[in-house]
Amino acid sequence: MSERTDTTRSSPVRAAWSAGHDPAAELEHLWGQVSRLLERSSASTESSRHWMPLTEEEDSGDAYQVRAELPGVPRACVSVEIDGRELHIQGTLGDTDRGPALRRRTGSFSYGIRIPGDVDVEAVRADLCDGVLTVRLPKTGVSTRRTIALGAD
Repeated sequence: MSERTDTTRSSPVRAAWSAGHDPAAELEHLWGQVSRLLERSSASTESSRHWMPLTEEEDSGDAYQVRAELPGVPRACVSVEIDGRELHIQGTLGDTDRGPALRRRTGSFSYGIRIPGDVDVEAVRADLCDGVLTVRLPKTGVSTRRTIALGAD
């Protein structure tokens, strides 16, 4: 014979929630505590802090575009390089670089992405306007992709 467990009895947690506790409010309170803890841990005075900007990539047909959010970062503190088939965006934002943008991040930042082989490296352009870095990578129009026929054993 199988034993039947009593499913009508509630656990202490369930009893506490049903006694007027709001799980959503408790979760929101917990999330707030975790957020404050993370802010305190990231508010250290280390100058070696490193972060990665929010970015997006897009194929606009005749070119690939990479956009990165860099609010308050001076143009002189940003470096954009192509090394082989990789795009690298690097820079720094110090505590003394005060601007109109609100920010929590300081220190060095970097972002890297592998670029397709059909990019005209000599025609790549980068512009920093209103806190958004836009890197335009024009396509060469020459496809490096080809289908390989499979041979038999």
